[in-house]
Amino acid sequence: MIPWVTVWGYGADISVRGESLFVRGKGAREAKRYALSDVSHLIVAGDNILHTAVISKCAKREIPVSFFDIHGKPEGSLFRPEKPRLSAAQDLISRHAFALSAAEAAADSRMRFLHELTYQHPNLFYQGELDLLTGARSEFEYLITLPELTRGYLLTKNMYYEILSRVVPKKLGYVRRAGGASSDPVNVLFSRGYAVLYATVAAACVGAGLDLNKGALHEKSGACVYDIMEAALVPMVDKAVVKTASLGYLDDVTRSSSRCIISEDAASFFTKELSSSINRPIIEENVLAYAKAVEEGVCVSYHYPA
Repeated sequence: MIPWVTVWGYGADISVRGESLFVRGKGAREAKRYALSDVSHLIVAGDNILHTAVISKCAKREIPVSFFDIHGKPEGSLFRPEKPRLSAAQDLISRHAFALSAAEAAADSRMRFLHELTYQHPNLFYQGELDLLTGARSEFEYLITLPELTRGYLLTKNMYYEILSRVVPKKLGYVRRAGGASSDPVNVLFSRGYAVLYATVAAACVGAGLDLNKGALHEKSGACVYDIMEAALVPMVDKAVVKTASLGYLDDVTRSSSRCIISEDAASFFTKELSSSINRPIIEENVLAYAKAVEEGVCVSYHYPA
């Protein structure tokens, strides 16, 4: 099975005939065809045309359908109808302990990647910067309130994204992570990759009986999903973003003052990279570990590839 079918942008026509899904991009003469038996997840981002027959067919086959805005912000999902069986148990978890696990795993993953990058970029860190980052990470376990932990986590996260700007071509205009509309192609890829990862993790969470909106580190819609995917961002998305940018695929883009459109070649390369890096069995393994920890009232431990 293919991991997902993603439809990005504006004006695409998504239809179904028989047991096949058809996606025709705006202005395209021919549609891409996917056998429904091979589709495990349909992701629709942007303003596109989705025929009701597609939803009906996906419901019968229990194929999740996830919706995002053009910048990768999750707008909703359609999964098989199922009441979250672990919702009540999620109310009883130690939020600080679960938040600490997510924050530590995420920070460790980001710091490992930065250390990897120093082999090609020996002057990656400014003077004193590594000490500051390491010191902030070492204090996590001593931060006894959630607000304190969140501030420490955000410090390491924001520093990480700014340091990454030094390993991609300066002409791309990337300075730091920016949510919502962005005029630089690196942030466009971050948003796309995170949207795909979110949809994949969310599907696993629903299958495990978790309430998507009950998290620990994050306090927003889909908080549980964001907590679980924190440590997966680097190995499953960020490395693909840096690779795509470093190989020059983002040199040819269409920009305006508020948005950026990447080329078909860049989109195709990045999608192939994500197909290899977003590992559904590993995601499902971590989601099940999270669900088990919720059920048993113990702390969760994440195990994602480096």
